[in-house]
Amino acid sequence: MSFRDVIEGLHRKDPGVKAGALVGVDGFTVEEWHAPADACDLPALCAESVRFFRESDRIATENGLGAAGEVYLAGEQGRMFVRRVTGDYFLVVVTSAGAVPGKCRFLLGQAARQTREML
Repeated sequence: MSFRDVIEGLHRKDPGVKAGALVGVDGFTVEEWHAPADACDLPALCAESVRFFRESDRIATENGLGAAGEVYLAGEQGRMFVRRVTGDYFLVVVTSAGAVPGKCRFLLGQAARQTREML
């Protein structure tokens, strides 16, 4: 099984998942997957989302919440989930606006565990 298989597996379990990537702490994608006809600029989104995650982690830590494990962003056209896999890697998933956040978070947690075992 490859990282791409893990990411594509999220889409098979929830068709609302439009794209996903395994991303390094530097913001560069290691592996990515897009649903057919998805036009998002995933590498650019990943670079920005990792910066966003790291800033959220700093804020959470400084305010006594502990280290961030996940960040969720809801927009009018879709949602983005960023989950820490290890200290050096993140999973970034982009969904349609109609995707169920709880299901996406659950599936992302499973994918993070699979990915951690593969690293």
